[in-house]
Amino acid sequence: MQLKLIPAAIALVLLAACGAQDAPAPAAAPAPTQASSAAAVQPSTPQFSTAVTGELTVAGLAELPPGFQLSVRLLDVTDPSQVPPVVAELSSPAPSLLPAKFSLPYDPAKISAEGRYAVLAALVIENVPLYSSAAPTPVLTQGNADRVSLELVRGGGQADTQIAPTEKMKQEFGALERSIGGFQRVTGERMNDDVTVGWDAFIAGGKVRFAREQVDYGDAGSASFRYAFQDGKPWVIVREQRGRSSWLGWNAAGELILNEGERGAVIEADEAERLRAQAAEVMSLASRGN
Repeated sequence: MQLKLIPAAIALVLLAACGAQDAPAPAAAPAPTQASSAAAVQPSTPQFSTAVTGELTVAGLAELPPGFQLSVRLLDVTDPSQVPPVVAELSSPAPSLLPAKFSLPYDPAKISAEGRYAVLAALVIENVPLYSSAAPTPVLTQGNADRVSLELVRGGGQADTQIAPTEKMKQEFGALERSIGGFQRVTGERMNDDVTVGWDAFIAGGKVRFAREQVDYGDAGSASFRYAFQDGKPWVIVREQRGRSSWLGWNAAGELILNEGERGAVIEADEAERLRAQAAEVMSLASRGN
């Protein structure tokens, strides 16, 4: 098997971030001039009079070796169910010293007062984002400013913007379901239209994270439900009925962003809220039975 060597630049950054004290101190490099430092973070894209500006920091890191690229993107996050379109971006050699300032020009014609926008930054080496924003930071509209202060963290949220939030939600639901074997299991019953329905739920860290139940609707057949919970609230609901699956999912702000009914139809708002209340009831019963 061929071993993959760690790039020297990444190794240097990891040593610096961990504060390795046994390594010999490198010779002091000439401090970059203000002009050269500013030039390092300027975009090569067309210039506009409007720009998102700010400062980048990485906790415990004050210097970068050569080879890093700075990436800053302005994203349109108006539709939380879709991969956010890029409104503006810059990519240039990263500054050698941190903190560093940046300026990202954007076309004001692409900004809607009713829309929502966010900026995401990353320090990239060999196409790998070694440090990036933990999550996109809101800017420009909805009361947000055009200046931000971004603290980059190891890994960060750069990769999360490459797939639709709904697809990521499905992946995380699947990962949670696969892990319930290690959770505490509780069982119980509830009444559904004068019919007793049995359920089982799975608890981790003192919180209900997952639940299942099978409901018999008589002549209409039966349906199975799987519920996932986050922060004490219904997060994702999957209904299996007549061999077809329906999905509902809410983001951290309580917005319904995943809504896939049978054969591509959208689940009506009243039905979605009824299913959410059904999931909340099971979660409440499981919490009391814990």
